[in-house]
Amino acid sequence: MIIGRIIVGIILLFLQVVSLYFVIGYIKKLFVCTEKTSAEVDSVTESERRHEDSKTGKTEYITEYDVDFKYEYNGQIYMFSRIYSKHCKYSKGYNYEIKINPRNPKECWMNEDIKSLIIFASSLLLYTFFDLIYIETLF
Repeated sequence: MIIGRIIVGIILLFLQVVSLYFVIGYIKKLFVCTEKTSAEVDSVTESERRHEDSKTGKTEYITEYDVDFKYEYNGQIYMFSRIYSKHCKYSKGYNYEIKINPRNPKECWMNEDIKSLIIFASSLLLYTFFDLIYIETLF
């Protein structure tokens, strides 16, 4: 019984540490990426991934889009990629405003990154709530 409680506690701790790592990374990028520039969509690659539900055996195909962006800063060209599922709003040649870190131009921030920050911050709060409930059940 005690071993089970310890394992649950370790799992909750692990989830919190991972979420905290991503939250800190996104917040850091938010503050250090201050220089605005325009990134151009270099390519959009569509691929289909097969997913089989282990419970129902139902197979579905999920379309993913690998979007490569490129931008120039101080005469040097940088590239980064993002993977989108469902609908992709980008097409080759599309320009999108990003912010980059002037000290490390490879590091960039897109406005849509705020969504990921909110998701990880919310999960961190949720895990904390579960921790409080878990601790309450221990005592």
